[in-house]
Amino acid sequence: MDQDLIKLLEQTGFTQKEAEVYLALLELGKGTVTQIAKITQLKRSIIYVLLEVLIKRGYANEIPGLKINAYHAIDPSVILNQLKTTTKNFAEMLPMLRTLHSKGEKRPKITYHETKESIWNIYEDISQFDNAFFISSYERIEKHFPGAFKHWANQYKKKSIPMKGKHLVANNPFDLEVAKSFSRQGQQAKYLSQNFSMDFTLYDNKLAITSLEDDPFIVIIESKELVKSMRPLFEIIWNNGKDI
Repeated sequence: MDQDLIKLLEQTGFTQKEAEVYLALLELGKGTVTQIAKITQLKRSIIYVLLEVLIKRGYANEIPGLKINAYHAIDPSVILNQLKTTTKNFAEMLPMLRTLHSKGEKRPKITYHETKESIWNIYEDISQFDNAFFISSYERIEKHFPGAFKHWANQYKKKSIPMKGKHLVANNPFDLEVAKSFSRQGQQAKYLSQNFSMDFTLYDNKLAITSLEDDPFIVIIESKELVKSMRPLFEIIWNNGKDI
């Protein structure tokens, strides 16, 4: 089955197996559990459960009046319309959500992210801020996310991201080359002579602490007071950095 289509459906709220059954029904036009099983290689007992879920969610229907139970999938445009409705509703509720968020601003919010997808999403979020302050080994980032800096450079050229910050990098050829490219783009970059095993980033009202060893993770601490206190310490480290 087309893995890209499965991933696309997963992004809209399907599980992998639900997506496989839905795509099998689209391919068949109408199909029995036996026919679905041949395409998906799933057990019949599991397919019955998945069909029940899809029917409840309005993504499939049982065809009436047949001797052998058969099913068909709804048109994919219905899913798109549901997503548009959800997006509209979320946009309307956003002011209320922000109000709830502001009530707890005095308490630090701590989140933990350990999947590569969630870590990459954090990096993409950071790239949208023009006040970010990085103490990072970009060689480690490139190891886990090959092509990351080429992607960000292209985004920066297109003015899709501001990414105007301060960069304190490790003393190795890759980091120094990236730092030079940042400098040519008008950003500020220095390097640290000593090694460091974790990365730190200040952006918005958040501190990101990243480990990019064998089991990578990011801890995000959101607190205005913490960032306000940490920024002078970052500046002290910056002043001790060496010019590229």
